[in-house]
Amino acid sequence: MRSVMTFHVPGVLLAVLPLVACGSSAPTFPVAYSAEQLNAASQRPLARDSFGGPPAREEAAPAPIEEPPAPPPAPAALRVIHASPDRAAASVSVYLDGSEVAAMQGVAYRAIVGAVQVAPGAHPVSVRSTNAAGTVLLTAETPALTEGGRFTAIVHGLGAGAPRLALAASQDSTEAPDAGKARVRFFHALVGLGAVDVCTVATPGHPAAAVFANVAFGAFGAYADVPAGAPIALQVRAQNARPCTGLVRGTARVTPADRGIVTAVAIGRVVGAPAAPRQLLVCDDARTDGAPSCATVAVQ
Repeated sequence: MRSVMTFHVPGVLLAVLPLVACGSSAPTFPVAYSAEQLNAASQRPLARDSFGGPPAREEAAPAPIEEPPAPPPAPAALRVIHASPDRAAASVSVYLDGSEVAAMQGVAYRAIVGAVQVAPGAHPVSVRSTNAAGTVLLTAETPALTEGGRFTAIVHGLGAGAPRLALAASQDSTEAPDAGKARVRFFHALVGLGAVDVCTVATPGHPAAAVFANVAFGAFGAYADVPAGAPIALQVRAQNARPCTGLVRGTARVTPADRGIVTAVAIGRVVGAPAAPRQLLVCDDARTDGAPSCATVAVQ
């Protein structure tokens, strides 16, 4: 019997007939190939894959993943305290960023209003009298308000005369103090009085101590922690080389809430007419919802 042996060379299929039984003639090949032809055939690319299937199809490159847009920056919150005793500025409206629509309407002396949500950054401010004429009393600019920050701006001074009407702003503290403490910030808006110290009252064995030292008119004294839960007396003294040795210009008695945060604004008029009583506005900084509020404490 005769059998057939096959060899697969890439691109060429060879069939070889085996030798026949003893005495038969040598096998013959149907086609003869040279070594060069076999080598050339083995180097040609296959039209089909090694299993006889169709050529592999190239996969399309995946579409690039688009990054989601960055969220807008969180707004800043701005509130305003009216601390000018000038009767010409008894009620004012506050305009922001050149708008002709008031952001805060009819703010009376000793009142606080806000907080208005504004974009981070500095903002032009126009303060006008709240009347038909809408006289511009002050133009100013806030400091750069930070993203998500809370700020208090204070209108102080006089519309005519010195010190001139001005605007000062500072960022509010939002971190509560330890239990048994309250956090207090001071602002000097008492017309006719130069730099002041705000001091505790001396008691036997305990001299007066400065809570705020050398605070200029129109300036903030940085937050300081004081005992909470019981009445304390704070003296407003004319600033001296040695803190808390200057002339006492009045004393205010307050009871800070435990872990409370407040801004205390000294207001009124020491010299000139018309007279305005010396008072301390104690404004809650910790409250973040509802209408802001200030308590009025006499400075005697």
